[in-house]
Amino acid sequence: MDNGVSLREWYGRRILANIPLVLELFDESRGVFACEPGKDELYRHCLRPLAWFYKNEFPGNPYRGDSKLLDIIVRAANNICNVRAEDERDAALLGTEWIPYNLMECAEWLADEIGAEAHSLWSRTLAAHLDGMKRISNYVCCAPNHQAWRATLLYRAGQVYDNANWRASGQFLARQVCAMQTVDGYWDESRRGQGPSPNYHRTHIAALDLYYRFSNDEQVREPLFKAIEFAIRAAYPDGTPIDVFDGRQAYIAAFAVAMAANAFTRTPQGRRLVRNQIARLEELGVTDGKSPVGFALNWYLFAATDFMLDCHRFVEEGDEQPMPIEVDGARETFIFNGPPGIGGGLVRRAGDWTLAVSACQTDLPRATNHIYNTERQSGISAYHQQAGLIVGGGNRMRNHIPLANAVVLTGWEGVDCVGGRFPDEMVVNHGLPIQPDGTSTEASDPVKATYYPLRRRCEHTDRGASLHLDFMHARIRFDIDAVDSNQLVVRYAFETVDVEKLLLQTPVPLFWPGRFEIDGGQFELDEDLERIETLQVNNELRLEARGCPVTYTPGGDAPVLFTWPMEPMKNWRFGDMNYLPDVRYKPLYVVGLLSAEFRAAKGEGTLLTIEVG
Repeated sequence: MDNGVSLREWYGRRILANIPLVLELFDESRGVFACEPGKDELYRHCLRPLAWFYKNEFPGNPYRGDSKLLDIIVRAANNICNVRAEDERDAALLGTEWIPYNLMECAEWLADEIGAEAHSLWSRTLAAHLDGMKRISNYVCCAPNHQAWRATLLYRAGQVYDNANWRASGQFLARQVCAMQTVDGYWDESRRGQGPSPNYHRTHIAALDLYYRFSNDEQVREPLFKAIEFAIRAAYPDGTPIDVFDGRQAYIAAFAVAMAANAFTRTPQGRRLVRNQIARLEELGVTDGKSPVGFALNWYLFAATDFMLDCHRFVEEGDEQPMPIEVDGARETFIFNGPPGIGGGLVRRAGDWTLAVSACQTDLPRATNHIYNTERQSGISAYHQQAGLIVGGGNRMRNHIPLANAVVLTGWEGVDCVGGRFPDEMVVNHGLPIQPDGTSTEASDPVKATYYPLRRRCEHTDRGASLHLDFMHARIRFDIDAVDSNQLVVRYAFETVDVEKLLLQTPVPLFWPGRFEIDGGQFELDEDLERIETLQVNNELRLEARGCPVTYTPGGDAPVLFTWPMEPMKNWRFGDMNYLPDVRYKPLYVVGLLSAEFRAAKGEGTLLTIEVG
């Protein structure tokens, strides 16, 4: 990021650059925004950036006073009012909170331009929605960021329309949300006891910050600043949320990292996080709709561009201070719902290395079947100051190739695993916990039992960190040591009983275009993201990361396989949800899994040596 460009200006430029692509997806025949003309997948919260730049001057803004743009806004908003949401969870007319929020602010900003009929339609529809929405009492499907957005929406609408009841509802909801905050400063994702989602946490505090700006409610000030502090503690030096902690999203989820500058820039360290993050976003092309990897989905183009508007409007310029993790020797420790000595998470800086280890543990993913309950299979990530993220990438949603660090195979029920991949026939319904006939649950799943430990623990060590995994038939320890500025070593020790085969595994992120070498052979990602390969590694795996050569050398004599490409989320459809990139975009990265096989009852040694440069 050019140091001469203010944070507000950067967000304004990025939004303006994305608007032409948003407008490309406007279906003139129907007056709606859609993925492709004629398709039913509609995008319903994309109006605020259009309305804002229609109303406001900004260098290089061609949309100020553009009558054609105003017509698009009015037609799309009228359709939002006339087409009811189908999502039953919202129990109201307009759907998820971001849609009525768009409608409300457009009605406020454009009241003098849209005419009395349109303004009346928008206001009536919004009022009916708010009166239904404020009664919703469910926990929704994830962390209570939706409740935070409801609180903000209700309170702000109460101000805009001078409705004391809406303001009172918003205030009460906001305070109740704050009461649910954990000791670490986050909100559980996606069920209580599930732990954090540092990516989605930013969605949460973006809303809470807006509520505080509108209300000046001092009861939410302390929770807001505690949440900002957690976001700073749970980030890499480049400002990206730490992937391995996340219970829902993978590394650098585009719409989450594009938001919350309105909250972060309240503090000097938060402003540093935003500036570091912007530099990384520019380097990768993330949040730039013209970049091949700008977004994972067309929907993110709309969501991120919308959320960035609040960063542009409310960002606070001022002095910056380094984030704690930018200082050599820095250590952070998190509780993450673990009892003393068990569970938890840590981050530490050792020279050019930032290491993150997660032992966040909950039995919820074993007993529930919601798609947002990821299993937190991977517990190790490593970030290098020059090369960036080179170990990790996050956790996958349920799949037949989990990014598990250990797979303990006793032969029970004939379960086997090669290179981290379970045979397709062993994972019914693409890994969903409830089988089609409803007779089996994850709690007794013989596949999941091989990689979901009974207990986890992490701890700081002299040169790095360790991760302990306890299974019924195995005790396993990983030590991650920063030997020097360019070398990282992953060591292991295990003890097993009645185990036929043990797999110890490390996820490797392969950034676009996904090129790498194995023993001199060249490989590159193609268009078929559903095709999975398992390759043998005899000597080394090599790749380029931010222009730095990175070499992964397996240790010992254990056979090592590399299975790829896995999307960070999944390679399969779950019902109507598909996290494969849309046609317009390529994946920012895919993950390959280095898997070493052991057949001894005890063992210790070097699993992997990583050299940068």
